[in-house]
Amino acid sequence: MRILVISDLHSNRQALEAVLAKEGDVDFLAFAGDVVDYGVDPVYAVDFFRSYGGRAAIVRGNHDDHLINVYRSGEWKRVQGEEFKWIHHNCRLLDDERVAFLDSLPYHIQFTADGYDYIIQHQYDDKYGIIESPYAFDNYWNEHWKGERKGTLGRRMIFGHSHRQCEHILQGDRLWLNPGSISYRRPDDPDKSAQYMLIEDGEISFRSCPYDRSVQKAVADSYRADGGMMRTEIQDFMFFFGDAKTSRDPL
Repeated sequence: MRILVISDLHSNRQALEAVLAKEGDVDFLAFAGDVVDYGVDPVYAVDFFRSYGGRAAIVRGNHDDHLINVYRSGEWKRVQGEEFKWIHHNCRLLDDERVAFLDSLPYHIQFTADGYDYIIQHQYDDKYGIIESPYAFDNYWNEHWKGERKGTLGRRMIFGHSHRQCEHILQGDRLWLNPGSISYRRPDDPDKSAQYMLIEDGEISFRSCPYDRSVQKAVADSYRADGGMMRTEIQDFMFFFGDAKTSRDPL
């Protein structure tokens, strides 16, 4: 079985299309949360998961929760100028039906493939923590796995949120996985590629590919030109999707 594992899409159409074109057909899609926010095409991002025809495990992330709350509060209709953020940009483009889809996504899903049992969830705690001990792994697993185990080869947990590719091997059959963000890096990592993971017949491969960032930059340039967005939001964006070397480069 070929399993494509992605996370933290953040409304980035070009990154997702690049990965899908590179990898071709897969048997199963695992997505570890954060469909929206920061990127410029939330409609495509939501509709991709809404209409995905194959087998999939799709969970929600903290940015999805944030958008749901901001959208339903109506805040995005009133904010402008230096108070305007990418979350408000995303809200302007979405509608009630698409937001309801985000709200329908579960926080965690379990599945079995090629002899391994998996739990997928966006984040482990309310920050960027990871599981450090077999004891903590077992506690978390026992709390979230429902029913009898089906896999005989091992237990694997997939998380997103940190935007850092990681394979964390604990004692015995325990494995923590993070595919990295398909969209953007943290401020200490200047890599601009789309990061993801492919699992083929149980074998894990961390991968990345470049994508066209000109669309994102053009939208940010339009906001920068008319002063229509918070300055730090533009600076972050130029690091994530443009050519800025840090998240606080001068504009």
